Amino acid sequence: MSWDLSGVEFSSKPVSAATVAGGYESSIVAYRWVGAWVDLLVLLCFLLVPDYLLGNEIYNKTLFVWLGLIAVYFPAMESLFGRTVGKFVTRTRVVNATGGKPSWGQSIVRTLFRLIEVNPLLFGGIPAGIVVLMSSNRQRLGDMVAGTYVLKESDASRIVAARPV
Repeated sequence: MSWDLSGVEFSSKPVSAATVAGGYESSIVAYRWVGAWVDLLVLLCFLLVPDYLLGNEIYNKTLFVWLGLIAVYFPAMESLFGRTVGKFVTRTRVVNATGGKPSWGQSIVRTLFRLIEVNPLLFGGIPAGIVVLMSSNRQRLGDMVAGTYVLKESDASRIVAARPV
C-alpha cells in the first residue's frame, strides 16, 4: 500500500495562540456570545433545579452549596477542561499563550472580569463583544489581563509552543 502525499502541505512553522485568534473574523463574537448564554443557563440550573428537586426549605438550607458551585464553575471548568458547557456547545476552547489549558489564576481573572463584561444584566455581554471586535487578537479584557485566548476547537491543536533557544 502506498500513500500519495504530493498534494498535501506540511508546515513545521510554529503557530501561536495569538496568531490563530488574531486571524478570526468577527464571527468569533457570535460563537462566544452563544457560549456565554449557554453558560448562563447552566448557572440558572444550579439555582432552579435543586430548588425544584429538594423543595424550598431544604434548598434554602443548602443554598451555600449551589452558590459555591456557581462561584467555581468557570475557573474549575476552564482550568480542568479548557472549556465550559457553553464552549463545548459552540466548539470553542480557552487556552493560554502556549495553547494549554489556562491556570487556576488565569481562569479566576477571566471570571472576575466576566462579572462586568459578560454580565447579562449589564448590557447582555455587549461590552465584551465590542472589546473582542476591537482587539487585534479577538480578546475581551479578561483575556488580555489573564493572557488567554478563545479558539475554535478545530484550531486549538494547531498551537505549537515556542521552544526556548
